[in-house]
Amino acid sequence: MFYDFSHRHSPCTVEGESDIVILSRETRATTIIGKEYLYNGVFAPTSPVKVGDLVETDESFLVQTMRSTTEKDKYCSLIKTNVLIDIQRYAQRYDSNDNPIGAPSFNPVQINVKGYAQYVTARLRQDEAGLLPTTVYILQLQTTAGVKDPQDESLVSPDRIVMGGKPYQVDAVDRVKYPNLYHLQLSEDVR
Repeated sequence: MFYDFSHRHSPCTVEGESDIVILSRETRATTIIGKEYLYNGVFAPTSPVKVGDLVETDESFLVQTMRSTTEKDKYCSLIKTNVLIDIQRYAQRYDSNDNPIGAPSFNPVQINVKGYAQYVTARLRQDEAGLLPTTVYILQLQTTAGVKDPQDESLVSPDRIVMGGKPYQVDAVDRVKYPNLYHLQLSEDVR
């Protein structure tokens, strides 16, 4: 099927590697989020695309799911990214002699990471079981992002996400919901 629709081929990159995709909007969408952010992508059987990859055309997408068609094409559910975030970690800085420099502070781990953020509404709380009472945003990122689980014993304090210039605390990291993608729950950061 992929090769039958060559007139709809769009150049793209998959994790920086050149590829071709057929993009279409999710047709069964009934919400603004579904209409604006959910896409279907069909890739050639030889494409290197896999779940969790970043696909870039004029816009950027995260691959949420993938299945093979009967022709072995790679049929993917994509979500359009809508934020650039910075990841920060609370830590002490040291000089070359291992002497502490100043007080512990939040230091950059990664900057300008593409992701998809969604504000938590009452409707979303009804639809998404397991949201924490303090969650104000859910955020999807690639697992290559340097976010640590808040229960990680090496952390002094949970990681911070800076989104739109405002800090948020990482309260939960779900690695199971979407393979190769983090599904984070963020709360207002009052630290």
